[in-house]
Amino acid sequence: METTSDEVQEVQQEVHVPSEHVAVVAMFADRETAESAVDALLGQRFTDDRISLVARGATTDDDGKFIPGGLMVTVNAENREDEAERMLKEHEAREVTTNRIGATGKVGEET
Repeated sequence: METTSDEVQEVQQEVHVPSEHVAVVAMFADRETAESAVDALLGQRFTDDRISLVARGATTDDDGKFIPGGLMVTVNAENREDEAERMLKEHEAREVTTNRIGATGKVGEET
């Protein structure tokens, strides 16, 4: 099978992945306050592809009833870390940290 020059060029394109970014991470006690914080971030032009909301530590009791764990909101704030931290704290975040995240997913020191 022969390859065309277009196919060769496509294979040779470089992919540029940032080696590191800074993420603001906040924990919330319930979904309503976490979603309120996300809505506030979106209202200040933080884009939804830079915000994630994840439930952590949820479990069930002996009767099978769902017991929610903490809710974590993560923001890739791109030089707006202070603003993101302030907004998350204003929306009842229990803890807010800012960390450097490497391309491998390794979390570095808090900033």
